[in-house]
Amino acid sequence: MNVNTRNLAIITLYASLYAMLVIFLPGLSYGPLQVRLADALLAIVPLLGLAGVFGHTLGVFVANLFSPAGPIDLLNTIPSFMMAFIVYYVYTKTNNDFTVIASCTAYSTVLGITVGWMLSFLYGYPLLITIAYVILGNFIASVLLGWPLFKFLKRTGVLHKWLPK
Repeated sequence: MNVNTRNLAIITLYASLYAMLVIFLPGLSYGPLQVRLADALLAIVPLLGLAGVFGHTLGVFVANLFSPAGPIDLLNTIPSFMMAFIVYYVYTKTNNDFTVIASCTAYSTVLGITVGWMLSFLYGYPLLITIAYVILGNFIASVLLGWPLFKFLKRTGVLHKWLPK
């Protein structure tokens, strides 16, 4: 990835939008019953390239600074980065739109396990139920909301008009 104005703008805009959606909707964003609407943005990472991966990672980090769980929630930035990269990488290697669904589902599963474990550890919530709730909430955001967003932005080419290469 070239460090240029375009990529810095994408990273900054994505991270800001992600963090804002999480911080200003705390009831949906933190806890065992969470549907982080910001995770719908994950599905457009393949359209944004590596800048989208870094924007997602930075957005998760900033949003988790405000987490009621405290600094331990910052650790979830690591699996978020790895899985955002996988969403990007799989799509670029296959150029198949349906891989976005599969990789966002994988993201939901991995983050469901890491966040669910953390919440169970911190608050004594039942582990498997908490993991299932977090997976479901993440799936709703990243796949059920993210997939239509991905398809719309890809079909209309809005991102390429606003952020030409």
